[in-house]
Amino acid sequence: MFTRFAPSPTGLIHIGNVRSAILNWAFAKKNNGKFILRIDDTDNERSKKKYEDLIKNNLHWLGLDWDITFNQSSRHNLYEEKIKILKDSKRLYPCFETPEELSLKKKSLLSSGKPPIYDRSSLNLTAKEIKQKISEGIKPHWRFKLEDKIIKWNDLLKGEVSFDSKKLSDPVLIRENGSLLYHLPSVIDDISENITDIIRGEDHLSNTAYHIQIFEALNSNIPNFAHHPFLTDEQGKGFSKRIGSLSIESLKDEDFESITILNYLINIGSSNDLVAEKNIENLIKNFSLKNISSASPKFSKEVLTNLNKNTLKNFNVHEVSSRISVLDKKLSQEMLWKFSKNNINFFSEIKFFIDIIKSKNNIVNNNINSDFLDVAIETLPSEPYDEETWEKWTNLINEKTNLKGKELYLPLRIALTGQDKGPEMKYLLPLLNKQNILEKFGKI
Repeated sequence: MFTRFAPSPTGLIHIGNVRSAILNWAFAKKNNGKFILRIDDTDNERSKKKYEDLIKNNLHWLGLDWDITFNQSSRHNLYEEKIKILKDSKRLYPCFETPEELSLKKKSLLSSGKPPIYDRSSLNLTAKEIKQKISEGIKPHWRFKLEDKIIKWNDLLKGEVSFDSKKLSDPVLIRENGSLLYHLPSVIDDISENITDIIRGEDHLSNTAYHIQIFEALNSNIPNFAHHPFLTDEQGKGFSKRIGSLSIESLKDEDFESITILNYLINIGSSNDLVAEKNIENLIKNFSLKNISSASPKFSKEVLTNLNKNTLKNFNVHEVSSRISVLDKKLSQEMLWKFSKNNINFFSEIKFFIDIIKSKNNIVNNNINSDFLDVAIETLPSEPYDEETWEKWTNLINEKTNLKGKELYLPLRIALTGQDKGPEMKYLLPLLNKQNILEKFGKI
């Protein structure tokens, strides 16, 4: 089995693009196949190396490893070889209409209530007429002649799909300037790399009808196709890399975990439960094309954020140790992680809790009874502190003051953290010593 992902390096890759990449990658991995990354950079003007590099970096970051990668811009000789075959077999034919002439034809057909299908008038040109136009400096574009028949395939997601070729225009495969449109190099590369399964968005359905006939014209086996519904935003609109909407780069900058995004996109729009997962192998194991729904899934930032929060809770301290050391090298990593992990949506928010741990003089601007603080200092257990210290300490304060519940815990929390809510306090005390506590109480 060979699958592929074929992005154009003309902008930032967004979650809609990446969902297709993930589905192809997971399908290959689940079936012990190969995943190919093809860079569709035949558009010289709009293709940029910086976007190609970002695409590769984003895929690597997400954990999508590919077995083969190549650029279409390096395959002109292969394309020319196949173009000659199609021209010799009369399946590619030259057309000389200008964009304005084609637009007028389209308007005329629509005004007559007819579908805007190309009339194949260029097929009536004689060899002499074609030679004359070329000698006059008129450069042709080239169309692929569709055979008049029903084009059908058994789609892995949609079931049987069919198109009547009589209701389709012969697609343009080569522009006037000689550059290739998407269809031809895509099919040629799929043949060259023995692609067996193509999973892509349902906007490609009519393209697939064209591609099947091109496969046949080149005497090739036809891959399996699966067309998945669009991923939309919460308003039901599609995403666009041209405006950078929800690019992987932007989600990365917002500090989402890569495994969170991978988990979300592999399961959204499927019958699988969306639960926190930190193991890529488990995501692959649970993946099945059969579970993908026919309805368009809607992306939810809120759901993604909540999934990120739950994913972080699943990490043990060893899995985040190197990242913690970047933020702080002195505090106990184990206790810092216990103190913060259940209260963060994003890993970078740990910095807030490090600041809380290191805060001083928290009673300023907080109306905390000085007698209460004196009792708290008097009853403070001996160092070193552990996870049992909080309960021992509050029990001793209770014995001295008869305070309990909110009246006991809230002023002590505020004095220690400057906050009226937050993580479990039993995890804070092992991160402190007596001097730290006195500094927080404003006694030093």
